[in-house]
Amino acid sequence: MAERDAPRTIMARAALARYPAGKLPLLWVDDPAPVTAPVTVGDQINVIIALTLRDGFELVFDPQQPPAPTVHSWRVALDADSMLTVRSPRDPPNQSFVWDLHLPTPLGWREHARKYGAVILLVGSGLHLADTDRLADHAAACARAGLLTSALVAYDETVGAWH
Repeated sequence: MAERDAPRTIMARAALARYPAGKLPLLWVDDPAPVTAPVTVGDQINVIIALTLRDGFELVFDPQQPPAPTVHSWRVALDADSMLTVRSPRDPPNQSFVWDLHLPTPLGWREHARKYGAVILLVGSGLHLADTDRLADHAAACARAGLLTSALVAYDETVGAWH
């Protein structure tokens, strides 16, 4: 299989953020092996960041207060087995941006996501989500580099997911 045909590994991490209005569910999504494409001679653009911006996400300048424009074309779903799916408008029916990812969620995340029917989706490149102790540092570095976007997207949960 050619390298460009290999399946992509997208990482995700759920978190709850405290805001004056209350706790909001966040979903961090990272592309640890970004794909770039030429824009003009000599320039490169990160494809995932470009696609999210085209869909209405906004660049994040402060990861502690990400912008949250509502983007109707993306969806986050969690099934009864805590398998996460993130769908973008370009995903074919049999595949999604993130799929079949077993996602541990912090206490209260699912309740808040369900209550609002939405999550703040943060899509980055180089977030190093496995390094939880330095996530804030990595997010700040991505934001400075223009490699972090966010939006408020719909959240669905499969009936019967609550045990």
